[in-house]
Amino acid sequence: MAMADSVKRPFLSLLGGFDCSGLAAGTPASTGKARALMAYLALQAGQSQSREKLAALLWGGRGEEQARANLRQTLSVLRRALKATGREWFRMEGDRVALDLGDADLDVRRFEALAAGSATDDLEQAIALYPGELLEGFNLAEEPFEDWLRTERERLRITATAALEKLITCHIGGNEPGACIPAATRLLALEPLREDVHRTLMRAYAAMGSFNLALAQYRICGDTLRKQLGVQPEPETRALYQDLLARRMAPPAGQSPVKVAPFEPRPQTRYVKSDGVSIAYQVTGDGPFDLVYVQGWVSNLDYAWDSSRLSNVLHRLGSFCRLIRIDKRGTGLSDRGTGFPTLEQRMQDVRAVLDAVGSQKTVLFGSSEGGVMCMLFAASYPERTAALILHGTYARGLWSPDYPWGRTREELEEELLAIEREWGRPADLSRAAPSLIDDMVEREWFAGYLRNSASPADAISLWRWGVEIDARDILPAIRVPTLITHRTGDRWVKPEEGRYLASRIPGATYVELPGDDHIIWGADSDRLMDEIQRFLVSAPPAPTESALLTVLHLDVQGASSGRVKEWQDDAVRQLRAADGEAIDLRESGLVAAFRQPSQAITCAFDLRVRLHHIGLDVRAAIHVGECERQDGVYAGAVLRLAAGFADCAGPGDIIASRTVRDLVVGADLSFDLRGQLDLPGIPGPWPYFSIGQS
Repeated sequence: MAMADSVKRPFLSLLGGFDCSGLAAGTPASTGKARALMAYLALQAGQSQSREKLAALLWGGRGEEQARANLRQTLSVLRRALKATGREWFRMEGDRVALDLGDADLDVRRFEALAAGSATDDLEQAIALYPGELLEGFNLAEEPFEDWLRTERERLRITATAALEKLITCHIGGNEPGACIPAATRLLALEPLREDVHRTLMRAYAAMGSFNLALAQYRICGDTLRKQLGVQPEPETRALYQDLLARRMAPPAGQSPVKVAPFEPRPQTRYVKSDGVSIAYQVTGDGPFDLVYVQGWVSNLDYAWDSSRLSNVLHRLGSFCRLIRIDKRGTGLSDRGTGFPTLEQRMQDVRAVLDAVGSQKTVLFGSSEGGVMCMLFAASYPERTAALILHGTYARGLWSPDYPWGRTREELEEELLAIEREWGRPADLSRAAPSLIDDMVEREWFAGYLRNSASPADAISLWRWGVEIDARDILPAIRVPTLITHRTGDRWVKPEEGRYLASRIPGATYVELPGDDHIIWGADSDRLMDEIQRFLVSAPPAPTESALLTVLHLDVQGASSGRVKEWQDDAVRQLRAADGEAIDLRESGLVAAFRQPSQAITCAFDLRVRLHHIGLDVRAAIHVGECERQDGVYAGAVLRLAAGFADCAGPGDIIASRTVRDLVVGADLSFDLRGQLDLPGIPGPWPYFSIGQS
C-alpha cells in the first residue's frame, strides 16, 4: 500500500520478521535466541518475567544450570549491544527481568492500537504495519517458545483480519469500490477460502468497469475451492458470476456501455508428447510471423490470461505474430515431476511443439532463463530459426572472475531461502517489477501465478538449475538475426549481462530501454513490443551455412585389419540409433556430429561397451562448437579441439569439454576435472573433464 511509505520505522519490528534499530545484523546480539528473548519480553507489555521461566522457554532442552547460564550470557550481550542507544532497556529486579520499551516504538503495539480503531486512516496504517506474520520465517526449535509463538501469531492474524474487514466496510460504505480492492485482496491472502471476500472483489472490479478482472476473480475462487476443499463455489457466487457475465455483454438500460477490453475465452490448451513427456502449448494471433515465447523460471499458460497487464502484452504479440507459448516440462500445465530438466530436453520440447503446429521456421523470444534455451536452439537449429529475441537474459548464472555480474553462491542460497519462506504470499516485486510494488492486485495475481506454476520444492530446484547454466561458449555460434533488449535498471539481470550477450553474438542489435522492471509486462511494455515489431519487420533472412554441433572423436585401439569392418558396422548402427552422422570413418577410429551433446555422450558410452566386448579399447572426446559444412565437408575449430581432447584421454576414457558439461546441467552424469588443453591458433586454455554416469 502507498500508505506504508509514510509509516516511520519502529525501534523494534516483529511483524514480517525481526528488526531492531539498536542491534546490528551478524553480531552476537542478533542470534536466534537473543532475538527470541527480545520479542518475548517486548510482548509482555513491560511485565517482568522470572529467569526460571525464560530459561525454560528458550533453553528447555538443557539442564537448569546451563539454561540459566545461557540466559545470563544472552542478557549480557544484549545489554552491551543496546548501550549505544544511550539508555538501559532491561530492568533487573532480583530474579525477574523485563524489557522497558518506554516510549520507544514497537510495531506490534502500534498495529494493535490502530487496528482497534474505526477510522479509515487508522486502519490503513494498521494494515501497512502488518507485512507478514509475527517473526515470519523464524524457527527456534524450542517447543515451549514455538507454542507461545503459534498462539501469538494466530492472535495477531485475527486482529489483522478484523482490521481488513472493517476497512472494506468503510470503503463500501463510502461508495469507494476501487479503494476496497487492496484490502480485499490482502484479506484473501490470509483467508483464501472466504467466498464473501471473493464476491466483494468481483463486485468492486465490476464497479470499476474491469469486468475481465471480475470474471477472472471467479475463476480464482473456483480453482481455490476445488483444490483445497474439493467443492464448487456457493450458489450466490455462481449467480453473481452469471450476472456479471451478462452485464459485460449487455449493460443495463440507461447506463452507458462500459469500455473494457474485448473479452476473449482462454485459448485452447493442447498437448504434444516429447520423449514421453506431455508438453502444454497454446496458439493465438494470426500475424505473418511464427513466434515462440519462452518465459523464464516457471509459467502457467491459463493463469497468464488473468493478468490484464500480461494478457495485453500477449494480445499485442498476437497482433503481428502467430504466437506460440509453452509451459516447459515440470511447470504449469505440462507434466510435473519429470526430474531435473536439461537445456537439451527443453529445446526438444520446443521442436515437438513447432512440429505439432506446423511451424517450419520461427522467431524465438526468450526472457530471463528462457532466453538461454532459445540461444541454444538458435545455434543448433539455424535452419528452423527466423530470428532470436532476448529480453533480460544472461549468459551465465553464477559469478566468476570473467563474469562478475552473476550471483555468488551465498546470494543464491539467500534467494532459495526467500523462495521457500515467501512462496504463496503476496509476491515481492521489488526486484522483478519495482513499478508494481504497491499494486496489491498485481502482487496477489503474481503470487497465484507462481503457485499454479510449480510447487515450492520444484520452484527451488528450477531456480537453482537456472543459475547453474553457463552458455557463454555457444554465443559465437549464433548466426541468426538477433535483438537483445534490456532495462537500464533491471535488478534481477544486470544490463551489463545484456551488453555482454550483444558483444558475443555476431551482428546482434542491442536496445537498452529505460525502466527497472525485469518482467515483460511491467511498466512501458508497449515500448518493448514496438522494438520487437520494428525488428521483425526489418530483420534480414537468417543464413544457415553453419550450426552448433556436438563432435565425438573416438579412437579405437588394438583393431586388426580383419576386425575393422566388424567394429565399423557396429559403430554405424550406434550412430544411426543416436541420430548422429559420420564425418570421418577410418580404421583407427571415427569422427561424428550430433545436434545434442547427450546424443554424443550416450553413443560414446554404448560404443565403449560394445567394442570392449569384442576386445577393443577406445578413448573418446566430445566437444560442442560452431561447425561449417560446404559440399559435404565439415570445418571448424570444434573438430581440432575434439581431436586435441581425445589425445588427452587414456584407454577407456570419455572426455568432455567444459562447454559440454555446462550444457547438460541436470543430466544424470558426473564430471571430474582432468586438465586443460592449449592448441596453437585457438584461444584457450580449454578445461576438460572425464565423464561418469551417476
